[in-house]
Amino acid sequence: MKLSKYTKFREEKFGGVLFETRSEKVYTLNPTASAFVRELTGGLEVPAIIERLGDRFRDADGAIERDTLAFIAELRQQGLIED
Repeated sequence: MKLSKYTKFREEKFGGVLFETRSEKVYTLNPTASAFVRELTGGLEVPAIIERLGDRFRDADGAIERDTLAFIAELRQQGLIED
């Protein structure tokens, strides 16, 4: 999985931004979503990203995995990632 050809990522103080260059849409990301995209662009697979985010954000109840899978579905729906 990776960002689509027309999607660019930039980290910001508040989290991050995804730019979809064909439609010129901008998506703001919170720190957790930004951390996911950073790890994804770094080449990690989704299970490893979920584990790393769970450790980083002290996920005791599995919310990171649920939220990450929902975020991936949203990114796919918007055409921002591809397999």
